[in-house]
Amino acid sequence: MMNQVRAQTRVTVKVAPQASAGLKLLARMLTLNAEELHALVQQELEENPALELADEEIIRIMAPTPAALSWEPDPTVDDSDSEDWLESRVAAPPIDLKAHVWGQLRLMAPPELLPIAEHLVESLDERGYLSTDVEEVALYLNAPLEAVEQALALLQQCDPPGVGARSLQECLLLQVNALCARPNVESDTELLCAARAVLQTGWHDFSRGRWHALQRKLKLSPEMLEAVVRFIREQLQPYPAEAFAPVELPYEQLPAQEPDIIVRASQNGLHIEIRGISPDALRLNAAYLEQAALHSHLSRRHTPEEREHIHHYLSRARIFLQALQQRYATLKRIMQVIAQRQYGFLMTSDARFLQPMTRVEVAQAAGLHRSTVGRAVRNKWLQLPSGMMVRLDVFFDASYRTAMLIQQILERYEQTGKRLSDAEIAEKLAEMGIIVARRTVAKYRQRHNILSSHWRERQRLVG
Repeated sequence: MMNQVRAQTRVTVKVAPQASAGLKLLARMLTLNAEELHALVQQELEENPALELADEEIIRIMAPTPAALSWEPDPTVDDSDSEDWLESRVAAPPIDLKAHVWGQLRLMAPPELLPIAEHLVESLDERGYLSTDVEEVALYLNAPLEAVEQALALLQQCDPPGVGARSLQECLLLQVNALCARPNVESDTELLCAARAVLQTGWHDFSRGRWHALQRKLKLSPEMLEAVVRFIREQLQPYPAEAFAPVELPYEQLPAQEPDIIVRASQNGLHIEIRGISPDALRLNAAYLEQAALHSHLSRRHTPEEREHIHHYLSRARIFLQALQQRYATLKRIMQVIAQRQYGFLMTSDARFLQPMTRVEVAQAAGLHRSTVGRAVRNKWLQLPSGMMVRLDVFFDASYRTAMLIQQILERYEQTGKRLSDAEIAEKLAEMGIIVARRTVAKYRQRHNILSSHWRERQRLVG
């Protein structure tokens, strides 16, 4: 009995890192575009002798055995289905900021505010700040501005303090307010009140280090001002998400070289092509499979080092093939949902047909985790039936539809030579039923690299 326990312990310790490596590989593959995936496959072919390019016969990908990979068994997962082998495990990643906040918010917000609250959570950036504004959300969801502000107020009550802030000043104030709400702050009341006054009234001087002006304005003693400055610098966090699991930073947008996904129109509807190396293009090396079979029957034929070599590289190849297959299936499922909901835009390339959509909605419709959708749509380019190239994540960008319409307005009305101002563009959008402020037009222009009227005129003169 004791020998069995020791054997089980040795197996668990030995194989646990491989399970982690398999999950990391799938998460990494989802973020790669076609060109990067090709480079990864070439690297794996060079390093792993148990993996090779398929010739005529395609060897069915075999699910890894429990000895090759180990994890705590999940009673809710049917491991007999090899196609869901990695998907069932990547569907529950370590909790991140958005999952943490959404778990609180869905219990706080009334049902009518849940769609707005969910959109706000999805708009949090890697620092924990809100990357959009209430006017933009109201426009995107066709919701009352008051409802968006109410949902934002609930979001900013969540843990960690400061989440949902739109500026550093607001982030620090939210943290001070959270401290003031604690029941045991009587001894720090004076300090907290002074810190709140500095952040609310004296922010302009505080952010520029004008201590004498700040002291005179708020009538603070030098000792209290010093204590407040030390408190803000040492006790408050500029980035609310800093303590959570690291998230991948937004990728640097590069010009599209070639599409990762192609959508073609036919008489039967839309045809989706996932570009890149197909899972069927690779297979397990027949010689390694033969040696592994011999090892299972004639254990004395190989030395321990040879058995370890065969086992290691076959397990690694199976993990790689399974992850590649899952990447292809995941992108296919996501694109099928997008094709159903964005059929008008895909067929016409007209931004007016873009429908509001979130990663959470796609994840629910495709049966995936929202973090899986987030990885899959990152750094991918989509070619529409018209030949137009767009980033795959434009379907989740609230500003993209308006930015495309701005571009269409400029192309239509500036052919005569007159350059439209942002206010005039806002008027043209209003005629199309899209009500936005002039400053929103300016923000969308800057976000999508559309020049101002002054620079568009200079560009025309230069030619």
